[in-house]
Amino acid sequence: MKFSWGEKMDELEMIRRKKMLELMKKAGIIEVKQEKPKVIIEVITSPGCPYCPIAWAMAQEIARKYDGIIAKEISVATPEGQRKAREHNIMGTPTILINNRVEFIGVPNFAEFERRVRQYLSA
Repeated sequence: MKFSWGEKMDELEMIRRKKMLELMKKAGIIEVKQEKPKVIIEVITSPGCPYCPIAWAMAQEIARKYDGIIAKEISVATPEGQRKAREHNIMGTPTILINNRVEFIGVPNFAEFERRVRQYLSA
């Protein structure tokens, strides 16, 4: 998946803001209240999977678009990934979990992925 220059700038702006908040919190200028995310998207990936980067990019885009969402990439090459694969009987990648439930196997249609996430947000 290719990214436009604007998307790169948006990502850099997010990194800059996050760093600024960290520095302000450390200096005691502000107190940051951590809210528990309402939706956790986990993209189970594997090394060499040609479709996994697409699914991961989709999850990141949705997480950036809505408040209260965290997206995590978990490789089956890690102990956490192996545990998740066993726990959910995952046989192929990418597999997308939303709030610890398998929702998609393979790369989903973006609109359907976003619709499903919005359902969790409104629940």
